[in-house]
Amino acid sequence: MGVLGLDATAGRRSIFSEASGGTVQIAGVEVVQAIQNLAHDVRLIAQKRTVVRVYVKPDGLSRNIRVRAEIAVSSTRVGPEKYIVSRNIVSLRSAAHPELEAQRVNSDESLNIELPPQQVGTLYVRVNRIIPVAMGDDVPISNPDNEVEVHFVSAPPFRIRVVGLRYIDKRPNPPRSFAPDALHFDLLRSYLTRAYPISALEWSQIVVPIGSNVEPPFSDGTQNDPLWQTLAARVLLRLQLIRQADVNAGRDPRTHYYGLIADDSDFFRGRATQVAAAPDPTTVAIGPAGRSRFSWDGDGSYADWYGAHEFGHTLGCRHPGHCNQDRDPLSSFPYPNGRISDAAEGCVGFDIGDSDLGLPMRALPHSDNSDFMTYCENQWVSRHTYNQIFDRLHLEDVQFAPAVG
Repeated sequence: MGVLGLDATAGRRSIFSEASGGTVQIAGVEVVQAIQNLAHDVRLIAQKRTVVRVYVKPDGLSRNIRVRAEIAVSSTRVGPEKYIVSRNIVSLRSAAHPELEAQRVNSDESLNIELPPQQVGTLYVRVNRIIPVAMGDDVPISNPDNEVEVHFVSAPPFRIRVVGLRYIDKRPNPPRSFAPDALHFDLLRSYLTRAYPISALEWSQIVVPIGSNVEPPFSDGTQNDPLWQTLAARVLLRLQLIRQADVNAGRDPRTHYYGLIADDSDFFRGRATQVAAAPDPTTVAIGPAGRSRFSWDGDGSYADWYGAHEFGHTLGCRHPGHCNQDRDPLSSFPYPNGRISDAAEGCVGFDIGDSDLGLPMRALPHSDNSDFMTYCENQWVSRHTYNQIFDRLHLEDVQFAPAVG
């Protein structure tokens, strides 16, 4: 057993005749981009980053074993396959291994494999091997017929231009100028790429003066806040004029514009010109940017999910009415307490992360996470909002396509 030798039956070298004295069942395979359930009811977007999550149930193991998973993927059931191994390692516990749902809500408990970019069409995925990290034979899979069939659909890119608005606070002596830091732009771009149902993000950014008629304070502190309403109207008008000039100069008319205002001197509450009831990329929005002061938001900026909320308004998403938020009477949001799903639907959110920004991959249980159109904590996208944004962007892509020639 402890002598290196050739296993003539398996055709490979091994220091153990068997890995564990047991088997492993594939309890589930879930193909996810931002939110998904085991029935794969949430559409998958072609060219969007995608992860296959493999859930396992060990049986009869004599000891704990650290393993990876290898999956086989193919565009046809009988065609050539591509093998891909999981980026992470999990421990198969000989006792008290986490159940399926406990694995789904914790990305460290599932074996996660990122797929190469997928085209429109069908993909077949099956777990081919469970491979011990230490030398040894594979753990036998008790249900090798674990294949799932999923489908990828086309989606337009999300075309946006983010305008950083520089303002001057004349209250200090000497006056000071403020504009959003690069980190706020970067995190907003990353969040939209990860959370929105888009094939790509066509992004551009610029910083311009906010205008001489807009300066702190941005609010008088009253409930109706007439000062903020006046200043917001001025900033939104400036943003509309910038957009119109850009479109007249040849920019794609499907481009959405968003103004980013640093909170270094004062907080400027977000606002859109309207909740766009019909497709209308001329709808613009503004929102603040600053370091997050929320315990649940640890990436250094709240501009990401706040911007996703305001862009949502430009795409027709309404306030569900949770966490000190007035419900829009036209809202059709279905989930209790503003959550991203409910138990019956069984969706779990999934943030694929961004290594360039130090953001890890995370599973987001529906019981603890709220839709970014609410005012609640732990924000992500719900299946409802995901579908709503997908449908709206498709309509805009057709209705506002620039004339050819």
